[in-house]
Amino acid sequence: MPFTAVVAWLSAHRPRGLHSDGSSSGGNAFTGQTSMIGTSYRGPASRAWQSADLEISTAPAGPDASMIRVDAVIVWLDPRPVPSRPGAHPVRVTLASGCPRTDSGVTGVINPGARLTQRLLPPGQPTAGLRCRYDGLNGHPFRLVAAKRLSAAQAHRAARAMARIPLSHVDGGVVNCPMDDGSFELLALAYPGRPDIDLWIKLNGCTWVSNGYIAAGGL
Repeated sequence: MPFTAVVAWLSAHRPRGLHSDGSSSGGNAFTGQTSMIGTSYRGPASRAWQSADLEISTAPAGPDASMIRVDAVIVWLDPRPVPSRPGAHPVRVTLASGCPRTDSGVTGVINPGARLTQRLLPPGQPTAGLRCRYDGLNGHPFRLVAAKRLSAAQAHRAARAMARIPLSHVDGGVVNCPMDDGSFELLALAYPGRPDIDLWIKLNGCTWVSNGYIAAGGL
């Protein structure tokens, strides 16, 4: 089929259930002759991938023939949580101990015996909580700037927000992070019949959350 006929046929027979999310074309700027037309179609959302696209392009191969190329471009997600060790200088905070006055030099949190290797928090609902917020290089460097005790309802909402953070991630991806000044928040949650659980939360740059076993977020 001639190039123009193939382009018309592809335009009239779009893949069912997919939405166009971009197109491209190439050609000779001097002659005005088009040598390639391509369209990308977005696949459905899934927890298995970050994105899934079907890309269809066509190019002339003579006056009465054309070439068609079809690519499935999928960015798969690894469902396994990213291991995250607390580093050389971790901190341990409980509701009874309160917030440390500074997080200078802190490399993470520890939750002894919790073994939270498949989830950020244990099952069940927390009964109370404590938020400790620390400035980075801006403001008051590495100083405690906010400390708040959480009621059971507030602690429950905080735990639900943490549970919504996906543990899956892209392997080998290149990540470009926005401005990072080293601001952190420490969230301690109290659970019945067990020691308090600490989360170390990075507030800017590539934000993430760690419990000393695994990390989740914009890694």
